[in-house]
Amino acid sequence: MKDVKIRLFQEICLILQVNKTTVTMKLSLRSLANYASVFLLFLFIQSCAVKKGMLIANKQLFTNLYATDQRAKEEAGKVADQFKIKDEDSNLDDEIERLFIEGAKTVQKNIAERDSIVKVNMTDEKALKQLLKDELSGKSNIIAGLRAKVIDDSLTMLLIQEGIRNSYTYKIPNEIMFSMGGYRISDKNIPKIQEFFTPVIDSIVTSANKYVNKRLKIKIVFLGYSDADPINPKSQLYSEIAQSIYHNTYDSTLLAKPEQLNLELSRLRAEDVGGLVRDIVFDKINYITGVKSIAVNINKEGRGEELPDNKIKYNVIDARRRMVKFYWKILPD
Repeated sequence: MKDVKIRLFQEICLILQVNKTTVTMKLSLRSLANYASVFLLFLFIQSCAVKKGMLIANKQLFTNLYATDQRAKEEAGKVADQFKIKDEDSNLDDEIERLFIEGAKTVQKNIAERDSIVKVNMTDEKALKQLLKDELSGKSNIIAGLRAKVIDDSLTMLLIQEGIRNSYTYKIPNEIMFSMGGYRISDKNIPKIQEFFTPVIDSIVTSANKYVNKRLKIKIVFLGYSDADPINPKSQLYSEIAQSIYHNTYDSTLLAKPEQLNLELSRLRAEDVGGLVRDIVFDKINYITGVKSIAVNINKEGRGEELPDNKIKYNVIDARRRMVKFYWKILPD
């Protein structure tokens, strides 16, 4: 009996600890933790008899579990439709869409699998009484397992909904624009890059720390751009771009296409900024605690002569187009 009491006391501590991370949920898990604590404290009585008060408290606990699941199920059912109405400026790319929709489907599947046991213990006093006897005797640990799964799925939906809402794409400040034909950040501008990115990475760390016991992947995407200024075939820049294209594609015919040269130039810009930011990211990654695992993917893509912002009127040769944008997402892994 002593071992059972110790285990149950540890469970209440876990419930209250995890509850702190979910206060932003529209349907908070705070009440779930409160009822769980009432239940677990009752278990410290010396008798193994199931008291009426214990039945009432645990019926409410299962009611809260059910309500939390229904809220998560409702949110999960909306995810696919939310991707159908994303606008052209959205940073919800194909991988993000796939992972969020898969995550929502997994939540729906998990809820369906435990729905019957949650409902029967919410509505059938005899079944609940037998379950509590098994918990008291140490034969069962079902309640703790259900609680953990409900919280985990609620956190998954919180992650997905925040990921969909957070559609902000950052632009490198104007004073760090690339010169005509340039694709490297100058030494004098490196401190400005660090100053700009450090608070952004801090916000990623803060966000990731909300998802206790989750397996996460941080995705950061850098998008490089170029204006339509043609690259002189006799220039040093042309030689560098040509060498980079051939190294990556082994297709020398691309060198005759000005737009392909600018596409590679824009990719190299994304590579340079992404490389600088990578060091900041991995300096900060150790501040993410409490998650089961964390992976970081940094993608660098060239967008060539594509306009960085469709709402702005650019010139063919325009310094404002020689830039890098980026966005980030926290994804279920």
